[in-house]
Amino acid sequence: MIKRKRSMTSFDVAAAISEISKRAKGARLYNIYAYDKGFLFRFKSPGSDLRLVAVPGERLHITRYDVSEKGMPPPLVMGLRKYLRNAVLENVYQIRFDRIVKMELRQRNETFYVVVELLPRGVLVLLDSAEKIIQTSSVLRLRDREIRRSVRYVPPPGSSIHPQDLGVQDIERILRGEGCDPLRSLVRGLGYPGEVVEEALLRAGIDPATTSCEQLLDISEQLASELKKIYEESLRGRGYIVFSGDEPLTVVPFNPIGLGSKYGFLIKSYNSFSEALDEFFVEAIRRTEEEKRTASIEAERAKLVSSIEQARRNLEQLGGKVKLLEKRAQLIAENMQLIYDALGCVNRVRERSGWEYVIGNCPGVVDVKPSEGKVSISIGGEIIDIDVRKDPSQIIVELYRRIGELRAKIERGEKALRELEERLRNLERRQQLIRTRARAVVRRREWYEKYHWLVTSHGYLAIGGRDASQNESIVKRYLNEKRIFMHADIHGAPAVVVFNEGEMLPEEDLREAAILTAAYSKAWKTGITSVDVYWVWGSQVSKSPPPGEYISKGAFMVYGRRNYIKGVELRLAIGIGIEEEYPLIIVGPEDLIKRRSIVYAVIMPGEEDPSQLAKRIKKLAYKKAGEEYSEIISSLNAEEIRERLPGRSRLMGVHRGDGIEQPRPLRGLRGEAFQEN
Repeated sequence: MIKRKRSMTSFDVAAAISEISKRAKGARLYNIYAYDKGFLFRFKSPGSDLRLVAVPGERLHITRYDVSEKGMPPPLVMGLRKYLRNAVLENVYQIRFDRIVKMELRQRNETFYVVVELLPRGVLVLLDSAEKIIQTSSVLRLRDREIRRSVRYVPPPGSSIHPQDLGVQDIERILRGEGCDPLRSLVRGLGYPGEVVEEALLRAGIDPATTSCEQLLDISEQLASELKKIYEESLRGRGYIVFSGDEPLTVVPFNPIGLGSKYGFLIKSYNSFSEALDEFFVEAIRRTEEEKRTASIEAERAKLVSSIEQARRNLEQLGGKVKLLEKRAQLIAENMQLIYDALGCVNRVRERSGWEYVIGNCPGVVDVKPSEGKVSISIGGEIIDIDVRKDPSQIIVELYRRIGELRAKIERGEKALRELEERLRNLERRQQLIRTRARAVVRRREWYEKYHWLVTSHGYLAIGGRDASQNESIVKRYLNEKRIFMHADIHGAPAVVVFNEGEMLPEEDLREAAILTAAYSKAWKTGITSVDVYWVWGSQVSKSPPPGEYISKGAFMVYGRRNYIKGVELRLAIGIGIEEEYPLIIVGPEDLIKRRSIVYAVIMPGEEDPSQLAKRIKKLAYKKAGEEYSEIISSLNAEEIRERLPGRSRLMGVHRGDGIEQPRPLRGLRGEAFQEN
């Protein structure tokens, strides 16, 4: 039975490296960030923005999540930036068939290596061209090697057999070993993960729990073949998460049909192994982060809930007493003469003959309590105790006095209950913000976030290229005859595609989408206040030039009538919104962003450096948002704001938003799934 996965296996590493090699080789390392217990390497190439997460001892793969860097990065990250920023990823390897990844990066005329060990006590080390250690995440002194600066890196000894080299003789050698246990012996002897060996056995029709090693010798060739097939399948790029009930148990790069059938596991498939790794490990990070930060809050919340429940029970009991006393006072008032007659009789009889003669001689009296000086009288089906020494009218006065005292208690109790409930609401708001903060640490980026993007008032997605390569990519991949193409009437502007699927956009949405190509065009850098934007249907756009002419990269031919949106103002709002508990940077016209942000800034063309302005916007947004949103604002990386700035700008102001509407696209995708290639 497989256990919950804590780190990637050798098969996982092979699958992840296969995907990294296809997508990241030749990309330039833009920056490095601290990421949970590890690091995030951000690579850029024309038309692509790719992130690689490396957590020593756990995982290394392409990720769709981003990090929020807060404060000064750790010294190791600063060291990695010093040597590797802007280096080109030349190659990526798996050392032997172990859980060790080696990346080769070229910086000008120098070669560097980053080695990430996913073994227990895993480390990340930076090596020079001679493979001497420059930087390390941990200093290790082990029996067979040493990890510290200036010594040559030596990988740990390994005994795993590469699946491509696996032969029948390897299987037979293990199965003939002394004290052989089918599953355990194969796992130990081959150096393969238990989930892979068990899957291979199950695919071969063997239940390891009921089969001996001697019986397995007859199918050694089939078993070796199944293991090789699982390895080959692992390189195809798909991913699968195995669930035991609602709990994710493991993530694998092959379809675990045998495990699913034997144990009744639920299997969820993904288009890429990296996507499956993201979902499996990042959700674990979130749970850990939330549990860690909310443990004391949960204890406090439990106490508050208990106090509230007790307060409600007390109020219910007090309310019951008030009703009982009110009913008693009313009965006495309505039957005053009957009580006077009964009491008169009681006093005469007890003085003449004694208490024991009262019952049966006085009407309505059903019990006597001589020690208390009381009798019980039946009135209207109710039994009421009456003090024989008091006038019935005095009894009514005392009853209402007690009712008044109880009502005062109820009023105080209700006030205390309201205070407890308000404390609980505040605590739950804090808990929600902590959950948002935990999600902000690693935020999943949607496929369209590598472009300029916005969602219009009526939910249409619009994307625009950040450079000529992205303009080319957007038009080739996403423009069709049912979608709208937009461009500012100026040389040097993003090609914008609106996912309207043949629907005619309202005028409001057209102007909102037009801000993408206007604000991010060269018009912003020139400092002009507005620019005209035109739109056409996708069928009017072509990459085919007239005979004898040439179209440069990122440029297009537009045929037929152009529809102009005059005077699109170069005034952009940048907001911080919340969607499904995620903080999200959104841009667009002020009216749109105000509705969707907890706080937003308005900018126009100016002279302030984008990096400095991004930091200033974050600082002002933190102050403007107030305490209830402080966790969200502080969790954001100013780099996320800087990415959305068109260039040097002038800050017009920072304002509180309404924060009501959801900014993600609601229309225009029509069931299509766009994956980042």
